[in-house]
Amino acid sequence: MDAAKRKWKRIKVDIRVRIRRWDEPEAATVVVRTYELSRGGMSVYASETLQAGTLVWIDLSLATGTVKSGIKAVVRNRRGFRLGMEFVDLRRAMALR
Repeated sequence: MDAAKRKWKRIKVDIRVRIRRWDEPEAATVVVRTYELSRGGMSVYASETLQAGTLVWIDLSLATGTVKSGIKAVVRNRRGFRLGMEFVDLRRAMALR
């Protein structure tokens, strides 16, 4: 998608995030690296095979040492090892922290 058409500005970042499938809360957490981050979602590099539409939990560690856990997202697209994810109900997730 063209940057001018995007709802939120994207920022290139390289941090570790942990993701796990929403429907398998006891499943192993996978550590991935971010590529871009915005208020509405993020893109990550992941070897994990997650298809578009898959719901995931995200645990995000910020440079300030703050950990935001339990952020819900949906995989919107996959291009090779890169996943595009949209945050779901982010306001509620942040309010619970």
